[in-house]
Amino acid sequence: MALPTAAPPVDRRIAWRLLAADGTLLESEDAARPVYAASTIKLHVLAAVLRAADAGRLDLTRTVPASRTFTGTTGAAFTLGGDHLDPTHPADGHPVSLDELAIRMIDRSSNEATDHLLEIVGLEAVAHEIDRLGLTATRVDRLIGDAAAIEQGLTNESSPADLVSTLRSLMQGEGLSLRSRDLARHALRAQRIPIIATALRPGVPWGSKSGWVDGYRHDVAAIGNPENGDERYLAVMTSGMELTAADEQIRALTRRLLPRWAAAAGVKPGL
Repeated sequence: MALPTAAPPVDRRIAWRLLAADGTLLESEDAARPVYAASTIKLHVLAAVLRAADAGRLDLTRTVPASRTFTGTTGAAFTLGGDHLDPTHPADGHPVSLDELAIRMIDRSSNEATDHLLEIVGLEAVAHEIDRLGLTATRVDRLIGDAAAIEQGLTNESSPADLVSTLRSLMQGEGLSLRSRDLARHALRAQRIPIIATALRPGVPWGSKSGWVDGYRHDVAAIGNPENGDERYLAVMTSGMELTAADEQIRALTRRLLPRWAAAAGVKPGL
């Protein structure tokens, strides 16, 4: 979901990192700088959820009553509303499984699903996963839409370097069970809000997670086939740009960095 919860930054920037399938750095620009993460932090929540499931601390087949009201970092309850809401989310009280919440969090960027999973798995579990992955610019300090936490200066940040490493870990299933890896791949490939993928030729496999709030537009994608090692991982984060301009910048960069997979400018994407 598009969440205009952060003021647009003054600086206009674009930063990126491109990795080969084996993690080799191919190209990078300003990739270590922390940036407001928007919905890309949902990748780190997913990683923590899958890790908890594999450790037996979480049963992803378990059902819970859907909700739009959550307990924030400060202990105050808040209810998501307005642009935070996913109109396809189950009605409050309707049973929904944890694996469905995980998929909804990624494929349609559901904030209700994200906050519900964060309440269940906990911010500490996400922080532990961030540490395990060796990320240096990522922090997930609060639930989405938690106004009291925002007023206290708590935020969610990441960087292109951290995002591309996280996505590669999820797509390749590093340290995950086969079931967890397959769930991650399924959710990422079912992405409904792609940007990088809209610059690819028809038939090119991909999976991604985008994010947007006013002044920030990001995407991180896996491009190609992971089964034969013919894959690239690209993360792009922009700040200070209007939405359409940011998307055009991301697509233009994708065409430059990935000429073997990209469509020519103006060609209909293969989504």
